[in-house]
Amino acid sequence: MANCERIRVGILGFGTVGEGTYRMICDNEEEIVQKVGCPIEVRRIGIRDPKKERSLPGEFFTTDLEDIVSDPEIDVVIEVIGGEEPALSLIDLALDKGKHVVTANKELIAKHGSRLVTKARKLGLDLHFEAAVGGGIPIVQPLKHQLAGNDIVKMMGVLNGTSNFILTKMWDEEQTFDEALAGAQKAGYAEADPTNDVDGFDTMYKIAILAAIAFGKQIPLDLIHREGIRKVTQKDMHYAEVLGYRIKLLGIVEETGADDEILIRVHPTLVPEDHQVAKVEDAYNALWLHGDFVGDLMFSGKGAGSFPTASAVVGDLIDVGRNMMIGGSGSAIPYGEGMKCRPIGKLETRYYMRLVVADKPNTLGRIATVFGEAGVGLAAMEMRTLENDLGEIVFLTHKCVESSFTSSLEDVRLLDVVESVESWFRVED
Repeated sequence: MANCERIRVGILGFGTVGEGTYRMICDNEEEIVQKVGCPIEVRRIGIRDPKKERSLPGEFFTTDLEDIVSDPEIDVVIEVIGGEEPALSLIDLALDKGKHVVTANKELIAKHGSRLVTKARKLGLDLHFEAAVGGGIPIVQPLKHQLAGNDIVKMMGVLNGTSNFILTKMWDEEQTFDEALAGAQKAGYAEADPTNDVDGFDTMYKIAILAAIAFGKQIPLDLIHREGIRKVTQKDMHYAEVLGYRIKLLGIVEETGADDEILIRVHPTLVPEDHQVAKVEDAYNALWLHGDFVGDLMFSGKGAGSFPTASAVVGDLIDVGRNMMIGGSGSAIPYGEGMKCRPIGKLETRYYMRLVVADKPNTLGRIATVFGEAGVGLAAMEMRTLENDLGEIVFLTHKCVESSFTSSLEDVRLLDVVESVESWFRVED
């Protein structure tokens, strides 16, 4: 392939990302030729619905996706259909047929990345997935290359634009979760079924991919603690602000100090308002990381949408093209199996909690005693009087082990002066 006259591409999927990818290849043709050394030509596009009106001639399209990946005239397959199947089978077949692969499929890479990348490597092929994590934000390549010499101590990121858009609307415009979700759906950020975004699955896939690259092993998804943002309320937003925090849905992974073990989690988190991650608004994404030599780094930008994601896809395609021109693959860096994940109960951090209690003189002392006996110290408090002889108290704890905190919180819930435990969240300082 070292002296190829042109690189021929098949695209699987022609939604917003697929069409954006096609447009970028066509509109930036001259720039791409200069960077690769030969033209890149889209030969065929796979679609699901042949009746849908398209802006390109019908001969470009086919519903036979297997025919595209088996076509000897295709050099590179771009997969942007999403989901686990048929994408997995199609990528496996593409590799078997000697095709390089570029994918934006976060679920696929999170679940099967180790095997697929290792397979590509053994076959002398490239498999790239920059667009699977941060859309237009370059995160994967820096982790694989420029930061590869660092021990990545910790990463945390706002990795889902939809949930961040919702939380921003709740914060800035004092909307309820349901109101903000409806706005996100109207703006095209959230699907009719928003489960993947608001319940943390999307963030889980992305932090799993980043952790696999940083720590060199596939992360079992069933070992990742995951929570979404449905339980975040306007009251929690208000109290977080009073205490100097913002609430963000974060994917977090960190070393534990034990060999081949990490602690990886996805959940709403109180972040200090002066931290860079707390300032990421609307549908933007961001990743903060700390490396032992590089120190703190922050990546931020548009994490989704047609053109930002297409930018990452075409960037990977150009990388594949360059490798083809020199006659070999260069970026299919394999990672293995066997990463251990520490249970969330062993996490050590601070906690926020909001309680509705009886408005009596001894209430605070009884609550503090229960926590104190479990070794959980209370660091800050806000309170207000409610109707019917009730009050609302918000606490921040000192750093403690999660199992101790949750156990003592259950004991507090049983006190006759406690009406309800309304919410609790983890705090990152």
